[in-house]
Amino acid sequence: MSLHPELVASIFSNMTETTRGLIIAGCIISGAMVVGLIIERIVVGSIRKFAAATSGKIDDVIAGAIKGVARWGFLLIGIYYAVPFVPLPESLDKPVTVGFRLAVLVLAIVVVARFASGIAAHYVTKFLPSSVSLAKVVVNAVVFIIGLLMVFGTMGIQIAPIITALGVGGLAVALALQDTLANFFAGVQVLASRQIRPGDYVRIDGGHEGVIYDISWRTTTLRVPRNHYIIVPNTKMAQAIVLNFSVSEKELGMSVTVTVAFGSDLARVERVAIDAAKEVIARVDSAVKEAEPVVRFHTFADIGIKFDLVVRVREFTDQSMLKHELIKAVQVRFAQERIEIPSPVAPRPPAP
Repeated sequence: MSLHPELVASIFSNMTETTRGLIIAGCIISGAMVVGLIIERIVVGSIRKFAAATSGKIDDVIAGAIKGVARWGFLLIGIYYAVPFVPLPESLDKPVTVGFRLAVLVLAIVVVARFASGIAAHYVTKFLPSSVSLAKVVVNAVVFIIGLLMVFGTMGIQIAPIITALGVGGLAVALALQDTLANFFAGVQVLASRQIRPGDYVRIDGGHEGVIYDISWRTTTLRVPRNHYIIVPNTKMAQAIVLNFSVSEKELGMSVTVTVAFGSDLARVERVAIDAAKEVIARVDSAVKEAEPVVRFHTFADIGIKFDLVVRVREFTDQSMLKHELIKAVQVRFAQERIEIPSPVAPRPPAP
């Protein structure tokens, strides 16, 4: 059953002007919302699918920034065109206009903050992966502070006194958080220099050594070989003398010192030690397979002749296991070949 046009016209003619305006405004807003949902689903959805299918990251940032914008944007457009049909007192004209501008401004600030933080995260990931979250927080804070000042300006609030108050308050906060800010900027300096990165094995001048687990806005965390963690303030890390074992090539030479008895056939000792090392290299993943083991005799000690059995290991943290296997293999092979590993003679107790 359909409504006759004359019936519809009579219904509208019997309504008050306010009622007709409200109905028209409601229809405009509802239609705008439907259009916004359709555009969000079809157009924005297609953009997001295209961005996901490409290898670039900028289009992903754009797709993420405009997510949900179509719905709210068309809702604001509907409100803009619906307001003239609603009879409002003249006293409300200015507040409604200001409110509409604020809504548009807030929507724009959200989009800009999403885009700016996404771009910052994209570029920071290339150079300072561990500080992505920090970069996003800083960018969002800057965008929202600027946006808040623009909101105040739209509302007719004087910005100059606020900026002055923020400057004085910022100085007071800086003095109160002097150590925290020093750690923050020291962390930024450590990350920007790229001389120390998460995953590097380092030794600092205090004697501590371990893998850089994390560099946050206040501290640097080292994971030591026993899976304990050392928390170092960034200011200390920036001022410390640091030996970085991972800065260039992670492969390095590792030696095991062995002593054999005087009178041993050193050529035979060298051959047996190299054979034992080759057997270990073949079955231990952390050893560099392409590098040949080397024996270097170097000291006539009190109890025998010392030599270093040198092999190459993939990373500094792999030394412990490889050394463990080498010592076991050399001891077994020397025992099989009857090569003596002398033990120190305990000193005699003093005579009573």
